[in-house]
Amino acid sequence: MRELEYYRGREQTYIKHFFLERYLEKVAYHIGWVAKDFVYVDGFSGPWRAEHESYDDTSFMIAIQALRRVASGLAERDRRPRMRCLFIERDPKAYDELRRAVEGISDIEVRTLCGSFEEQIPKIVDFVDNKFALTFVDPTGWTGFGLRNIQPLLQGRGEVIINFMFDHINRFLGSQTGTESSFDDLFGGPGWESAVAPGPRREQRIIDFYASRLKELGNFKHVTSTRVLKPTSDRSYFYLVYGTNHPKGILEFREVERKAVSEQERVRPDAKQTARVERTGQPELFVASDTDEDVSFHEEQEQRRDEAVARLRSLLASRKSIPYEDARSQVLEIPLVWEGVFKDIVHEFADRGEAKLLNMEPRQRRVGKGVTIAATQ
Repeated sequence: MRELEYYRGREQTYIKHFFLERYLEKVAYHIGWVAKDFVYVDGFSGPWRAEHESYDDTSFMIAIQALRRVASGLAERDRRPRMRCLFIERDPKAYDELRRAVEGISDIEVRTLCGSFEEQIPKIVDFVDNKFALTFVDPTGWTGFGLRNIQPLLQGRGEVIINFMFDHINRFLGSQTGTESSFDDLFGGPGWESAVAPGPRREQRIIDFYASRLKELGNFKHVTSTRVLKPTSDRSYFYLVYGTNHPKGILEFREVERKAVSEQERVRPDAKQTARVERTGQPELFVASDTDEDVSFHEEQEQRRDEAVARLRSLLASRKSIPYEDARSQVLEIPLVWEGVFKDIVHEFADRGEAKLLNMEPRQRRVGKGVTIAATQ
């Protein structure tokens, strides 16, 4: 993908592409190591607002380049899975640009479809053909990817990352604008009204409800999300909501989140400073990283850690003992809880006498694979 400079004014897109590139490489490498095919599906390919003639700042070209790197790395280890991409775009003008951008690619199988994502679901399912697929759903609003309409693609066909455009959606949720039926589509049916009602934790209730519906309709074992903030304010722009059936997927998603959060924290102070200078017309003496600190992120991380403690305690109360990997996959569904954080929590439980760590090797200092976490009461 392109450097940050090419994303000035749209830093949120830079973070999204940063996340997509790194997660796609991880999952493609893992699947390509054991399977003959890996499929990537982009339901809203664009291109939109591409700033470079090579399209290196578009999701579809970032995916192609990432899969090329994965294929090269696997070939060095005598693994040669077939890498296949399917790009869907509804707008005829954008589609023509998309088709021209990829028509000369021959080292990776690339196919394009012109039409709405929902209407193309039967063709997409045929293309995936029961192989493992990562589906990326990156719309410009809240329509065109209704959960019930895309359900045949979700069930049993790998993983999905959906860009839930919270800032855009939130402007219309609960309003009397005649959009209720479109939100029925978005959430996979009625019942969302209580989640969007005014009150404490409204934003989190909305995301949790959407995640629960995705889990139900997609038949996923694990669904989680990560938040991308507005570049110049401490408010949510969108959430990347992720569904998988693999505990390893949750672990890798959280690891990419850890890197993306660090990058977001690096990028946003500069974006804030640039916005202030443009607003006031006055240059600033210090660089933003010397003067700004996003306190809200650290507060949220502490809140999430408290949720992780409560979830592990609940797991031990209901099951009495649980394998480390099983507990990890369930606790890491909580955003901003990374494996190192989870390990610290487990050892704190053991130090307080709240849990015992069984099957630890004599010289093993940190909890890990093969260990069982058991309640002491």
